[in-house]
Amino acid sequence: MLTENTCVLCGDQTTLTFEHIPPQCAFNNTPIYVQNYEHLFNETGYLFGKKSVSNRGFGKKCLCAHCNNSTGNWYVKDFCEFTRQGVKILEQNVNPYITSGSYMIKPLNVLKQILLMFVCADSSGVLNKHSGVTDYLLNRRSELFPQKINIYLYSNSSPVKRMIGYSFASNIETGERFQWSEINYKPFGYFLTYDSSPPNNYMVNITGFNEKPYDYLCNVNLNIARLKVSNLAIGHYDNVSVR
Repeated sequence: MLTENTCVLCGDQTTLTFEHIPPQCAFNNTPIYVQNYEHLFNETGYLFGKKSVSNRGFGKKCLCAHCNNSTGNWYVKDFCEFTRQGVKILEQNVNPYITSGSYMIKPLNVLKQILLMFVCADSSGVLNKHSGVTDYLLNRRSELFPQKINIYLYSNSSPVKRMIGYSFASNIETGERFQWSEINYKPFGYFLTYDSSPPNNYMVNITGFNEKPYDYLCNVNLNIARLKVSNLAIGHYDNVSVR
């Protein structure tokens, strides 16, 4: 478990800055209602069944000022450009099942920002201790994507938002165990797996974004399943069955 003042990237013990997840320029710049463990599961607590308001938007304190500024300069504007194109493409598509479009993006920059979001969402401190994760994010030109991690994408327009850190799940019938994390915020949902399969076969694996060098701008065609989110249960969607 991370201590309260530990930067999730460099490990320094210092005052942490608020990290917007996703960044502010990805439409995350208005107050939002938030529910966490105390609101959802602690039935004996006075917060059970209630909501709190985050006036800053979706996010948490997780990075020192240096890491926040560095990664912000390296990755954020390109990730936000990806989401801006994603919103436009989502709104233009009439197919209720698939969102198809062509994106002019910097794939590696986008992928690194998504992985950074997952590291920040993980309060347990497990994800950033996986071999190569922090080195990959702190070296903007590194193409050594951490082994056993895959990142998936789905199309999403739900008002219900998830920011679920590194979690363990299992299939009761088969005994299969999963290590997952999930973040969704219009126009996309992001799903991370570690040495595990994803919750369904409809998500698009974008780990291949790592195959392009840093700052390389190119055209990427994506056909992304639209998954409907109506609750805070990781990997559950109204329009597809659970693995």
